[in-house]
Amino acid sequence: MNFRLLIVFLLIPLITQGQEKEKWEIYGNVRFAHIGSDTNRDGLGGDNYTMRLRPGIRYYHSENHSFHARIAYLLSKEFEPLKATIEADGAGRLAWGSVSFDEFFYHFKDEKNELRVGRFQKSLNTLTNAKRSHSRYSSNSNNVHWSDGIYYKRYLDNDNSWYGEGIVEYHPKNHPSFQYDQAGLNFSENDHNFTFYAGAESREVSNNVIQKGFGVMYIPGIYVKGNDLADYVAFTSRITLDFPQGEALRGGSIRVAGEFGQNLNTSFDNGTSLVTSVGINNFAGKHEIMIEFAKTDDEWFLPRNIYRAGADEFEIRYRFFYSAKWAFDARYRIRDFRADNRVNVYSTFIRATYAF
Repeated sequence: MNFRLLIVFLLIPLITQGQEKEKWEIYGNVRFAHIGSDTNRDGLGGDNYTMRLRPGIRYYHSENHSFHARIAYLLSKEFEPLKATIEADGAGRLAWGSVSFDEFFYHFKDEKNELRVGRFQKSLNTLTNAKRSHSRYSSNSNNVHWSDGIYYKRYLDNDNSWYGEGIVEYHPKNHPSFQYDQAGLNFSENDHNFTFYAGAESREVSNNVIQKGFGVMYIPGIYVKGNDLADYVAFTSRITLDFPQGEALRGGSIRVAGEFGQNLNTSFDNGTSLVTSVGINNFAGKHEIMIEFAKTDDEWFLPRNIYRAGADEFEIRYRFFYSAKWAFDARYRIRDFRADNRVNVYSTFIRATYAF
């Protein structure tokens, strides 16, 4: 059954080629990867091979209004039985062998405003080659996550240099759609849970700064604090600098990025997240390589799968853009837990992505 479903997905672009281009657009990607995680220093973690297929369709009702729908299918080397679902599994992601919508939303956009309502992807990314954040992300490695809710963005000044954005996201009991740290954030106490984000960002280029932003994440009644459940309130900020090198890097640049976050409902020395990245961006329009250092305290829980609480991390990541449709990347990471009873974890992945 999995093989037949795969054939159907791959035929979608051919079936819809006759659609009116002004109204319909096919988009998506297919990704193949080896993902390893191990206590051995090589980080290979066995033959963990995966595939993620995400075909989607956009319908443009008018210049400002559109509808987006995309199906995600996640499969490992075990060829799990096909399962259709509309919820994430208990670990905050799409389970292996499952097919679901990871996008299904109404979209409005004009010169000043953007609105998404439904199921959508939205990260708060720093502009590194990892394209991720210590507070929110949509899809990590080959995993699939999403937001069920509302996203609103509005430019705040006449030259559109700063914009504000907000996210209201719904999580049913035991099925958060992001991998929040379940040891510190309890989504099983309430039948209905909500997360909130509000922030502002600028991507105007000024004195080599190409990105600066800040925001607050608020999750009511979810934070395990002693014997009680408190509100989780986290401040987060990011900045990225780019130093163009002209001919030296054949159009590329040296890029430096940093994130600072703080859990505002705990002591300062126990709830901080710091991430620093430095490397070469867009060398010859094809190559990116960056080194990342991260320090995460015990009471920072956003998000679990990228940066673990109580750990220091080192990662080197390389990306190669073979063409407009094909991209390849490789990563090696060391996760050093500060607790004496937890051993270091080493991980790797090698990945190929085809966009259509």
